[in-house]
Amino acid sequence: MKLVRRSLYLIVFAMVAFGFPALSTTPPFTQCPAVGSDTSCALLVVINPGGGLTVYGDATQGPFDGGDDTLVGVYNNSSSSVGSINLTSSALTPFSFDGDGICTFAPFTGSGYCATLPTSATGYEGPSNTFTNISTNLQSGTVAFTGGLAPGTSTYFSLDNVIAAASLSGSSGGGTGSPAPASIILVITGLAGAILYHTLRNSKPGTAV
Repeated sequence: MKLVRRSLYLIVFAMVAFGFPALSTTPPFTQCPAVGSDTSCALLVVINPGGGLTVYGDATQGPFDGGDDTLVGVYNNSSSSVGSINLTSSALTPFSFDGDGICTFAPFTGSGYCATLPTSATGYEGPSNTFTNISTNLQSGTVAFTGGLAPGTSTYFSLDNVIAAASLSGSSGGGTGSPAPASIILVITGLAGAILYHTLRNSKPGTAV
């Protein structure tokens, strides 16, 4: 009985300590803080295993500035740390930054990370991310994550224009070579399963395990 319990404890420990973070694709998307008129993310970009992206929208969250800017969260649901994502809008110009991003929009300008942004920043950046490779038509660009976005973690940023989830697409720009500890999970759960199997196999008939 003790061996059975220990094996179950090991399985639960592996799941809690090493992964399987909960991801809800139903609004509200709490990967973003409250900014201006928004109480959470208007869009949530999910990085899928394999590098593809899925974009979800929350119709209750309009432009955070009351005009034409979108608050975007990003969640890494893959098994590796991701260095960047590439985003493209089919109709609008999300990278036409015009000086009213989340780090220039009151009352959010008091955020600690905003005070550390370089002078070259657009003001649309979120924690530990920057924008690069912006196209000449301002419809596409790259969001780079400083140090990589680890599996099961999130960050946020802002984009220009009122962007619908259906009009935004993209892909992962590649990992940083830091895989999630999936192998550790498999080892622990494998050992726990072996202990449980051995215990059940060797238990006497009619004896509770």
